[in-house]
Amino acid sequence: MPAVSTAGAVKLTRLLHRDAAAGVYTGTLGEARTPVVVTLAHQRVDGSAREVFLDWGSKLTHLSAHPHIAPVSAVGLTQDACPYIAVRATRATLADNLREAGPPPAGQVRAFGVALADTLATIHGTGLIHGALQPATILSSTGRKLLVAGFDATAPVLAHCLPPSAYTAPEHLDAAKAGSMHASPAADVHNLATLLYASLGGRLPWVTVSGKDTTDPLLRAAPIPDIPGVSIALTDVLGAAMNVDPRKRPSAAGLRDLLANVDTSRPLAAGRQPTTVCPALVPRSGPRPAPLPGGADIAVQSKRRSPRRFRLPRSVKVVVAFTAAFLATAGAGLATFAVTHADPAEPCPSDSVLTDAVTEVYGESSITDKLCGQDGYVAVTAKVAKESKSPESRAADSVVEYVALRMSDGVWTVIGDPCSSDTIPETIRDYVKC
Repeated sequence: MPAVSTAGAVKLTRLLHRDAAAGVYTGTLGEARTPVVVTLAHQRVDGSAREVFLDWGSKLTHLSAHPHIAPVSAVGLTQDACPYIAVRATRATLADNLREAGPPPAGQVRAFGVALADTLATIHGTGLIHGALQPATILSSTGRKLLVAGFDATAPVLAHCLPPSAYTAPEHLDAAKAGSMHASPAADVHNLATLLYASLGGRLPWVTVSGKDTTDPLLRAAPIPDIPGVSIALTDVLGAAMNVDPRKRPSAAGLRDLLANVDTSRPLAAGRQPTTVCPALVPRSGPRPAPLPGGADIAVQSKRRSPRRFRLPRSVKVVVAFTAAFLATAGAGLATFAVTHADPAEPCPSDSVLTDAVTEVYGESSITDKLCGQDGYVAVTAKVAKESKSPESRAADSVVEYVALRMSDGVWTVIGDPCSSDTIPETIRDYVKC
């Protein structure tokens, strides 16, 4: 049990992590016992330091209304004047999902990249910097919705020095090696591009098996390799956002716009897209714990996986094991929480089914990419044949269409104008470039 038992209205229950600046705890908030992750500073503050922290907390609280930012349940000072922040967390992160299911389709990565870049632009617009963006600080909630967490890495009083890693921007490597604080909007953009590149299954030149080349300036300046089976244009956008010169990187808003307009269907780099992610680029743990302990809730569905025999997904096994342990030690209450937070991926229709649906509306078509959303929605990239005078030129006379479909009365049908409907999931709207 921690030395302190409360932080404001939050009851602390378990110590997860401790470093020079703060401790990280699980906790519950209010009569509803809402589960939260709490970062609590060791140091007391007063005077100007107090005002600086409370101003930061006010900005973050307003930001937490954003659909892709983890909700801040409480931020303030304890009775001993120690700063704390409590964030409503999930049991899964993007890192868990990528390690479990492998790289998602490029269209899906582009879609959540647009959402995260827009979120980053909002963060920077308020004068805040994230400073620790990586798969382990992106929470994955129900409906496969991604939420940015881990803001305590650059918070006044709560901040601590981060060691050099594959995500450290080149301009901050010296500061990281010296144990100094380092963060900037340009570095946040670099981190997001690295995250998206890793999500596609990419391997960066400075990430090697030995792990000793992370800070090598020559490798950091090397060109970003294309990823087999992935749009070269998409890789080029990410490479520009990882430019060794921070002045040449796009802003977060600029990266959002570049991603929104990139064509993920062609041309593709030779080969097939990797089926696994690089472990060094997708560590399960971040600088500090961001999710609740106990394993993943959900897994990103991979279009390439067709199981040869019936097996429980790892995420379900983890939840079942977690449930069994707590049934034996903590009663059915927490067990029910664990089970009800398991959210298995919804089935995704086959390419042939979707091709038939698109062909009915657009004529002869072929599916080159798809994104399976929640609530019976799917988005696809379709290559649609245009009218041609000769059969020989039919292959060349084609256009790319981004199409949204939904299940209606057991049949997949094309949505005529997906951008005019507010009921369509945001990931689907992003995919079809609304």
